[in-house]
Amino acid sequence: MFNVSRKKINKLEEIKLIPVVLLVVMAGVISGCEVDDDDVVPLPDISYVGLYHASPNAPSLDILMENGRINYYPLRYADYTNYLNFFAGERTMRVRPVNASNVVIDTTFTFETGAAYSIFYVNEYEDIQALLLEDEEVAISPGESAVRFAHLSPDSPEVDIVRSMEDDMTNLVEASSYQDVSEFITVDSGVQSFNVNLAEGGDEVLSIPDVNLRSGGVYTIVARGYSSPPAGNNNNLSANVLVNN
Repeated sequence: MFNVSRKKINKLEEIKLIPVVLLVVMAGVISGCEVDDDDVVPLPDISYVGLYHASPNAPSLDILMENGRINYYPLRYADYTNYLNFFAGERTMRVRPVNASNVVIDTTFTFETGAAYSIFYVNEYEDIQALLLEDEEVAISPGESAVRFAHLSPDSPEVDIVRSMEDDMTNLVEASSYQDVSEFITVDSGVQSFNVNLAEGGDEVLSIPDVNLRSGGVYTIVARGYSSPPAGNNNNLSANVLVNN
């Protein structure tokens, strides 16, 4: 089962994380030179990092590694990049609104070679933060999937995550508070439905029906948005299913 280690990165706060740089491997041919087959150029050490925009009143974002932007398209609210290949080591990552000069997150990350990470941009825009998780490997048997749950709704209270199968209701996560991300939990693969219920009183606040979990798949189910959106904001409480593997 996946163990999840987590760090929170405050706005303009320096922290250890891994730099993100997309790798492009190019094969070059140099005419007129002899190349020794034994002269193998080693590939750079890389890490794998997924980025998710969960700040419900923040604009679309540009993500910069060192001083170069790494996202071709703006990272909009509820966008997920899947895992990107980043050079391992110590890297400086900055976040700013699209086409703006003001930096709202400025951090230094140290990423380990071969490790996988998830970065969630959380909180309301005025206090936007980067929440870092290290995603470790999960042991999954045939016919099973692994699921974890991320509570990223800033105005929602503690909730329980319930698997709903016909008349069988099973609590998978209890009393999850804002910015809690559970460990990965193994469940049967196939079509599954989940409910998000208030921890106090048990009222259902969100239904996540008919999630198709493939055998061996690893997923993060994110509850995001406002339970009571402010005026002019339409980002209501809803869910995303992110594919980790």
